[in-house]
Amino acid sequence: MKKKDQTKKHYRDYLFYDILVRIFIHLNVADLVAASFVCKTWNLATRAPQLWKKLDLTTLNYSNYFNIPMLVNSWKDENSSSKMTRFLKYVTNLSSGNINIIIFNFYVYLTDDHLLTLAKRTPNLKRLVLPLTGNISKIGIETAMKSWSGLESMTITSIFKDRHYFTAIGKYCPNIVRLKFTCTFEQEEAEAVVNYTPNLKELSIRFVIVNLRALCLVLNSLKDLEVVNISHSLIVDKLDGEFEMYSLRNLRNHLDASYYRKLIVCETGECLRCQNGRNNDPRRLPHGPLEDIWRQDEITSLAH
Repeated sequence: MKKKDQTKKHYRDYLFYDILVRIFIHLNVADLVAASFVCKTWNLATRAPQLWKKLDLTTLNYSNYFNIPMLVNSWKDENSSSKMTRFLKYVTNLSSGNINIIIFNFYVYLTDDHLLTLAKRTPNLKRLVLPLTGNISKIGIETAMKSWSGLESMTITSIFKDRHYFTAIGKYCPNIVRLKFTCTFEQEEAEAVVNYTPNLKELSIRFVIVNLRALCLVLNSLKDLEVVNISHSLIVDKLDGEFEMYSLRNLRNHLDASYYRKLIVCETGECLRCQNGRNNDPRRLPHGPLEDIWRQDEITSLAH
């Protein structure tokens, strides 16, 4: 009889745990952390592996527990930065190493402490989306990439333009197949992509300034490349000391037909920006449109 009662209790406990996990899966990361402090049962449920496949820090702008303004370089001061580090340590403790995707907050200033706190505790990372601003050292990026040898996808912003960073990717992350740039794409970036991510299949350089020769280089050199998104990008080149812009019609004349077919372009107003328009909510200005470009992509595997 006692054994039967214990079985019933275990079943009820499991059922309660399962219900909590089903509820918690709809919470953002800040609310999930808050739930972990309610009681031991809730804390246990917040550690369920299925809750931690993706760590999305973009939701912190809308959390009651944080006050991150939608302005670049937010939380750059020492106190706020330290608070973010403590938060990341606690979150990764709850996740028990199950995080596969990290999407940083677009506005929070990224530091070595933030990056390395996550790198040490997320060995199974497959995708990394960097924020707009930050200051990452060469040692910091080397250490992080060494921890993320299974990395397959990255969204690169202006904080990651140093060639030394790509050297670390080439050295430690041989499985990179998807890249998105939200900064200018010049010859130097193209050479780094070709040299250090030779297995690349998907590249997004939408809504940025793209050097024509850089575009030609990746199309000619990356044999596994399947698609390049250049929707609304400004294609330019410097000829005889003067800049020249290229329309899509001009682009066809400079590219082999097989290469042109790999491009995603906006000719008939069917891209995401043309379909959805701009979100001009005053609370998101002036940097909200930049965040949209960072978030959205016609290559669905690079959107978030």
